[in-house]
Amino acid sequence: MSDGRARLLGIFREEAGERLDNVVATLLAVEAGDAPADATDALFRDVHSLKGGAGLVGLERLRDVAHAAEELLSGVRRAGGPVPEAIVPALLAAADAMRRALGGEEIDVAEAVAALVTPAPAAEIAAPAPANGAPAAPAPAAPRARIDGSIRVSAAKVDRVLDSAGSATLHQRGLAHLIGPLADERVGEALDRGEVLLEELQDAAIELRALPLSAITGPLPRYVHDLAASEGKDVELVLHGVETQLDRMILDGLSDMIGHLLRNAIAHGIEPPQERRAAGKPARGRVELRAEQRGGRVAIEVADDGRGVAGELLADAPEGGALAERLARPGFSTAAQVDAVAGRGVGLDAVKAHVESIGGSLAAHSEPGRGTTIVLELPLTLAVLHVLLVERRGHALGVPVARVEEVVAVEETTSLGGRPSIALRGESIPLGDLAAALGGAAGPLPERAPALVLCHGGATVALACDRLLGEQSVVVKSLGPLLGRRRQYLGGAILSDGRVALIVDPAVAVEAASSGRPAAVAAAAAAGAGPAPPAAPKVLVVDDQFTVRELQRSILEAAGYRVATAGDGAVALQQLGGDADIDLVVTDLEMPEMGGLELLRRVRGEPSLASLPVVVVTSLASEEDQRRGLEAGADAYVTKDRFDQRALLDTVERLIGR
Repeated sequence: MSDGRARLLGIFREEAGERLDNVVATLLAVEAGDAPADATDALFRDVHSLKGGAGLVGLERLRDVAHAAEELLSGVRRAGGPVPEAIVPALLAAADAMRRALGGEEIDVAEAVAALVTPAPAAEIAAPAPANGAPAAPAPAAPRARIDGSIRVSAAKVDRVLDSAGSATLHQRGLAHLIGPLADERVGEALDRGEVLLEELQDAAIELRALPLSAITGPLPRYVHDLAASEGKDVELVLHGVETQLDRMILDGLSDMIGHLLRNAIAHGIEPPQERRAAGKPARGRVELRAEQRGGRVAIEVADDGRGVAGELLADAPEGGALAERLARPGFSTAAQVDAVAGRGVGLDAVKAHVESIGGSLAAHSEPGRGTTIVLELPLTLAVLHVLLVERRGHALGVPVARVEEVVAVEETTSLGGRPSIALRGESIPLGDLAAALGGAAGPLPERAPALVLCHGGATVALACDRLLGEQSVVVKSLGPLLGRRRQYLGGAILSDGRVALIVDPAVAVEAASSGRPAAVAAAAAAGAGPAPPAAPKVLVVDDQFTVRELQRSILEAAGYRVATAGDGAVALQQLGGDADIDLVVTDLEMPEMGGLELLRRVRGEPSLASLPVVVVTSLASEEDQRRGLEAGADAYVTKDRFDQRALLDTVERLIGR
């Protein structure tokens, strides 16, 4: 494919996604009886544009389905009436087929077209014959294109501008340091002006990285509609503040998070219609998705008007963060039974872990009989972080301020389970060395060394360093291909004095410090404590579906294993190459970039990994699929339709020899 055609296809896919979102929103409004006056014309314009664009870029299957939908809507337009509710299911199914074709999936065009040919009695949409031979109404004029002043720019180009601005800032500061006291007043003013201009350039590049929340909310009304129908409930989704801007890197992972919250609201919160009527509520439940900027952060709320959290849970956990902690415990679920929607205790746990990993927080509020609200508080951008700068062994390190609970001076240490700890308000907190937690060598610490108290995933640790350097807002830059694989760092930043600081991922640091590895507790030597206990075995879970990864992670962690995750085989290979601590791999087969079979072949072909146990967990259940997996080198093959967490744990335990 030529570069020009690839760019054209990318532009069409983005525009087509927006048009399909419009089609679905209009159809759902028709079904709910709230259709706009121009619903027929709006639907016709959208599918007509989809047909024309698909033909232009060579997506013939999408074009054929759009053409059939256009023909159906053309009949509705000729009839002159509103869109019949009877044809809505067929058009929704067509929109689903077009979205799959847009994503490159194979679709049954004949089936999709057949459903559109006769979705309702012909009388409902037949066009009346022209009276007395009167000419048919003229075809509508082609819509006139509007230029709204916007342009489409690839994310890579925006990031390159931001990187260039950072490099220019480094050069500017180095120049100012070189000239130093030799500069006269005019040179000093010029340098100051250059600094201001570069900061403005960085701010502009950061704004370019931002996208409105609406970029990911288009499919949500249909998702809620279908999910509610599967549960036998009637639910409307109301969106507020979706124009709120967020860093595209945050938006990338936010869609899954919101999906989890909506699923919880429908499965656990909203009552069946008869139960709502008995409680004096409207039969139709209401879920609201609200977003607003609050200072330098964005709050996203998912609120339902359902039954609320049980009173005994509220009694055990007050509102806010404490209730969120209770609801997000691994394996916790309020569902009475496991089904396709809920009941496995995976969802809010995964949401909380993801939100905290990007420097956010999660809170919950509930009132029995009135509903529940989950609040995600997120940073505006991941490009700029407000960090606490510290120094350890001569290196400057930055830790996101939002993740630092407090800073304490290490005066007296005690031993907790053979590991050094400090007393903090009557509680023993494990004490580690920041350098060791990041995979480096520990060393002597100064008297009354400052220690950062960090929390993640229910664990709290104190990590000691040499000294504090202060707080600063920094632009985070990629570490490049050589250092980018090191999970313990979010990136690098140029400080105001021209130095480069590595930005610590607090989640990884806490995990390392609380895992019991000797490197993470090297401060024990200074405290005179005994050797650390042996580390728990580590499992790498590889699957392109976030929910599956989180389910397996929760199961394995609850059983005492340390868990790393990867979204495809290529990422898994990188992790295996940089982490000799992995004892077993659990992998799916069908994944983008690199599938499980290729991952297996690469692992078995690498002498240092050839004996590593690999368990396949996949939806491919045929005997031929199992034969291929075992021939490629799988030690065990588990199908998802017969997935049982006890069987998985037994298999892992048998292969690791724990």
